[in-house]
Amino acid sequence: MVDFQSAGAVGLGGGSPGVRQGLYTNQTTQAGPVGAKMEFGGGEVFRYCYFVTAVAAGKLAALDTSVAIQTSFNAAFVNSAGAAKDDYGTDDNSIYVKTSDITSDDTANIWADGWLMITDAAGEGMKYRIQGHEAGSATTANVMRLDLYDNIAVALDSESSACIVGSKYSNLAIANAGTDDICVGIPALAAAATSYGWAQTRGTSLVLADEAVGTIAAGTIAVLSDGVDGAATVFGQGSVNSEEELDEYTTEPLIGHFMTAAVDTEYVAINLTNLAD
Repeated sequence: MVDFQSAGAVGLGGGSPGVRQGLYTNQTTQAGPVGAKMEFGGGEVFRYCYFVTAVAAGKLAALDTSVAIQTSFNAAFVNSAGAAKDDYGTDDNSIYVKTSDITSDDTANIWADGWLMITDAAGEGMKYRIQGHEAGSATTANVMRLDLYDNIAVALDSESSACIVGSKYSNLAIANAGTDDICVGIPALAAAATSYGWAQTRGTSLVLADEAVGTIAAGTIAVLSDGVDGAATVFGQGSVNSEEELDEYTTEPLIGHFMTAAVDTEYVAINLTNLAD
């Protein structure tokens, strides 16, 4: 992996360590560390992101959970040959994990700068940042070597369970309710598939409005639309007429507050307050 700061990359805006890419650009070559932060005096915050699929400007981007997250798997820890290993300890920062969900489709470093999380048994409750990793099944079927930034702090054994969560600024796709709804930001410029660019995570921005189920007014709370991919709609998504309908208030992620009234299917000013920052 390239050390962009050591290579002399220059920050942008209010300070962005190690990124050689302008705010309104999108490119297939990585120009700095994913997750690098750019902040302006008005409170607007942008993060350098990798988009796995295309996302238009003004639409919400979210983690593609099919790529970015490996759900908890049991008896996770093995040796390089895939046999159970009971003695990962405080001298280890390279470990092998095995699950049938790890295949050759899992490319090298797709979860870099994400987290290995121990979900059950020995070492449970701990998490370790991933520096990098080989491709899935590179040497043994369903096995992957993870290289961690730190040594294991609490010993693991072959019965420990784990999940993997990639960087929240990598592997982004257009947000859609119920599937890819861990919202991260809004691209500053339309992002092509498999490209790098900036996404706004906080402050004054612009988002596609969906008024199909409720009127957007200045100051109303914004949530991810459950009807239009990448759009925002009003919190509560319309009127609530009974106690049984209260779940309508909590079904979608909070985004921020609308700053003006909106016109359905047009773009509206929004103050982003509830996204990754």
